[in-house]
Amino acid sequence: MSGVVFPKTAKGDRSTTDFNKQVYGAMASALGASSLATAIAQEKDWRHKYGGHLDCLTEQLVVAGCQDKSKCVASLRAGLASVRRLEFEGADSTEAVPFEQAMLSSAPAFEVATIKGAGQASSELVLPYKGSELKGAALEAQCDAWVETGTMEPDCAVAIKEGAKNVGSVCGRTFIILGAGSELGPLRLLLLAGATVVAIATRKPSRWAELIKFARGTAGTLILPVSLGTAQSDDQQIAGAAGLDLIKDAPAAVEFSLRCAKEAQGLVTVGTYLYVDGEANVRLTAVSDYIVERIATDLGPSRASFAWLASCSTTTVIPEAAAAAQKGNLANASWWQKACGTVQTCDPLADAEGARIFKGFEVMQGPNYALAQLMRQWRAMTLAEDGFKVSTPITPMCRTESVTSNATMATILDGVGHTRPMEAFSADAARAAMCAVLVSELAAEPAALATPLHLMTRNSFHSGMWRCPFSLSSLGTATWVLGKVAAKR
Repeated sequence: MSGVVFPKTAKGDRSTTDFNKQVYGAMASALGASSLATAIAQEKDWRHKYGGHLDCLTEQLVVAGCQDKSKCVASLRAGLASVRRLEFEGADSTEAVPFEQAMLSSAPAFEVATIKGAGQASSELVLPYKGSELKGAALEAQCDAWVETGTMEPDCAVAIKEGAKNVGSVCGRTFIILGAGSELGPLRLLLLAGATVVAIATRKPSRWAELIKFARGTAGTLILPVSLGTAQSDDQQIAGAAGLDLIKDAPAAVEFSLRCAKEAQGLVTVGTYLYVDGEANVRLTAVSDYIVERIATDLGPSRASFAWLASCSTTTVIPEAAAAAQKGNLANASWWQKACGTVQTCDPLADAEGARIFKGFEVMQGPNYALAQLMRQWRAMTLAEDGFKVSTPITPMCRTESVTSNATMATILDGVGHTRPMEAFSADAARAAMCAVLVSELAAEPAALATPLHLMTRNSFHSGMWRCPFSLSSLGTATWVLGKVAAKR
């Protein structure tokens, strides 16, 4: 490891398991759930049993949210504070220093390169789906069909319809995109609509060159971090000098992001669309979280808003209608599904006004994936409680390059469509749908939430997972076989 690193344990190693447990233990203790904190600390097989503990923690948070919201929020903040035990080890350092100390220590190391487009702003969003370009009435009809099937929730369909019609509302607005290379991020759609986009991603000259060329043909403005002394170069030289590493260049990345936020005119939205494999996902998320918190502090709710895409494979609160639909879909399930599948249980929580919990964690994803996903949700919930506009809808299963690079996962995604109401989507379709939701949520006044965790219940495009009667893992083998012999795309 280099750059942002995990803290050393008493044994002298940088254990991710120990780090995971301490974060969740801090949250359980803040809830007064001492038995859960003890169970987490004593778990011997964290890699395979973490999901059960996180399910219990989610239930405790929901109960606290109903009975004493301040205790729920305090637990979320305790988890985020515990993450800050990370350290930073610079390239020339002889030893690591505390994370927050390092984040405050950087002088400007990147210049701003500005790429202005000369195109005409788009006023309507187009959603590519199975060879068609959906917009207007066709897009609305497809959204209604997804709701009817159970692949998304009704409020998500409304949000997509509204956002698609009003994508022009982002024209002139500034977006700081952490993870500009994400296949599901809205960067290009925002540029097409005339937004100013600060794009932060790693150094890949060919990718930057292609993005710069794309931006020139849009109505938007693309802002890039480039090496000192290169901002006034031609496009090819800018592409070669663009980009930064959020883990290794973390202090400089923080400085650049804050500078862009402060210098922006009008409203600023920070969108986090990051993913890497393994434990680096946690370190990457910690840096983005620090940037988000600092921008929130500097700009306040009147100017700043925030966006994430939440994973459909996390444990979340679901609507009662979704839980009821599971029973209907179970009754209509095929014989092989009933023979292979484990029936989901989303029973109402007695101490939480009947809230239903969908247990979405999958062992194969691993605890570091779960922690990175949850850190983003915790920050989103605390910001919403502090009065910020926050968009963090559940996002469907997608055939992104990072997923389909795993042959097993690619085949499973080709097979999920055989189990109603499940469907996996192309990255292009999901990107457009979630951008429309973002536009809609930025324009709307936030609705009152029963608990902070209900933030992730809004506008969910869950691929049918919330309404499927079976756990996805229990159908894994059968789904893989169907994906192999009768792929549905």
